[in-house]
Amino acid sequence: MKYVLIFTLLFLGSYFTLYGQATSQLMDSARHYKNSDYVKVISFAGKAYKQALLNKQPVFAGQSALLIGAGNYLSGNYKESLRWYFESEKIFNNIKNLDGLAELYSEMCVFYVRNKTFAAADSVSKKAIAYAVEVKNEGRLATAINNRGLMFMDEGKTDSAINCFKASYKTYKKLNDKIGMSYSLDYLSSELSEKGAYSQALSAMNESKLLRAGAGDKTGEAIAINNIGELYLKEKKPAEAVPFFIDAVGRAHALKFLDLEIYGYNMLAQTYQQQGRFREAYEAKNKYAALNEKFRDEKELKAISELETRYETNKKEQQNKLLKEQNNAQLIKLSRNRIGIYALLAITVLTIILFYLLYNKSKLKQQAQFKEAMLAEHQLRQQGIMDAEENERQRLARELHDGVGQLLCAARRQVESLELSDGGGQDDITLKMLDESIKEVRDISHNMMPPSMLNKTLKQAVEEFIDRVNYKETLVISTSWVNTDELELDKTTTLMLYRSMQEIITNIFRHARATSVHIELVNHDTGLTLMIYDDGIGFDKEKLQAGSGIGLQNIASRVAYIGGSLLVDTMPGNGVTYIIELPLLTASYNG
Repeated sequence: MKYVLIFTLLFLGSYFTLYGQATSQLMDSARHYKNSDYVKVISFAGKAYKQALLNKQPVFAGQSALLIGAGNYLSGNYKESLRWYFESEKIFNNIKNLDGLAELYSEMCVFYVRNKTFAAADSVSKKAIAYAVEVKNEGRLATAINNRGLMFMDEGKTDSAINCFKASYKTYKKLNDKIGMSYSLDYLSSELSEKGAYSQALSAMNESKLLRAGAGDKTGEAIAINNIGELYLKEKKPAEAVPFFIDAVGRAHALKFLDLEIYGYNMLAQTYQQQGRFREAYEAKNKYAALNEKFRDEKELKAISELETRYETNKKEQQNKLLKEQNNAQLIKLSRNRIGIYALLAITVLTIILFYLLYNKSKLKQQAQFKEAMLAEHQLRQQGIMDAEENERQRLARELHDGVGQLLCAARRQVESLELSDGGGQDDITLKMLDESIKEVRDISHNMMPPSMLNKTLKQAVEEFIDRVNYKETLVISTSWVNTDELELDKTTTLMLYRSMQEIITNIFRHARATSVHIELVNHDTGLTLMIYDDGIGFDKEKLQAGSGIGLQNIASRVAYIGGSLLVDTMPGNGVTYIIELPLLTASYNG
């Protein structure tokens, strides 16, 4: 059960409370790599420690120091690990953080047990339990008791270890911590088997397996199944052990858990050998050797040769002694040749892998360059489309303003002069109609090429648009601006957001039957959120998406052009909420 301790140490890691955003993110990253990359654990925790000291966050400093110590411990750098554990202890003592000390001393207990320093392990273990009780943290208490059981296990104090594991199991069960329960049962099973209580040991291990399966811990479940096989093997029941080893090997292979697969084949070979099934033992040992090829030594080669010899001997037991000796000599020669073949094969495989990695790296680089080129081309195409659209808007705006607008103004002056000559009358109505037409043309011209875009902020441009629109009497438009006083956007971003808002308000007026609209712009420092919602009739998004939906597509295209995203939340009868999210990577902020 040598794999149990490894996974226990990973499971019994720290879970910290987060306060500061930057430091907590670094610590989250350190914890994320705790099961896979100890170098990254130390790197991220080290940055968190410096950040915590800089921001005067002693709790984070103590927790990050503990993480650095755990990372060094798991990577085998025990001297550095202990130095950081002591640093964490000093910080927690200074701020009288008993919960942090309980967690730290529990980790230190495992450290001292690993280094066979049992007196020190006993001291910190008692402190961990006492502090966990004082702060009434039952999770810490269960871990501390469990680690104390590991200390007794390593010391060979079976009865004391059993009592600890039973106590930790009881506490974990109270907390409904199924993973904690499963590990306590695993250790308890191991110690019960040491006393020869195989029935109780099997019961505990089976319960551990079920708990891990229920919690979705497939790796832990595979280990538990392997351990059940070992219990049957200890009980001198190899026939009962075989199915469990086969099951464990299959699960390990599916999980790509190479260590357990190698270990399982080794146990399977031993089990077959005890049964006198030398062919199966030989095949299992060969699989074990193939998986463990680069770690295999002369002793393992000899074991394979012995199994092979036994198989051949069992098959040809009627042959005479001379024939057996000749056969043994041939097998020895074959073993020597096999070493050379394996070495050549290993070099060949490594060379193939190296060439594959180089080829794959080159291929990935080419793919990345191609994607970058395609993205650049797409951005240029989008920019061209947007620029062409704006240029056409400006051209049409100038035509309306300088052409149609001027003609209408001239017509008005002509009508006005006629009115003066004939004393008024019907021409008053004509003048009113011309005034309304001139205003309509001016509004259209301003909407197509708003002058506010040239020298004003988005807030000013939007408010001018609201003041100018000719349907404000039937549609109440309100605004809210959060943290936007010092927000400065480039012209392209401002224009695209303005156009999007303009088209949304126009769609609401034309189709929504709304009486009120609210526009809200929020600056989160790292991004902008523009929300527009109305109290209209709403619409069915699925039906709209199945149709043309050109208006929404235009808005989405503009938002995507500046690196943002559009979300529309609606259903018939409940109004519509438009949400535009824009990271401030495309905007400049003077804050």
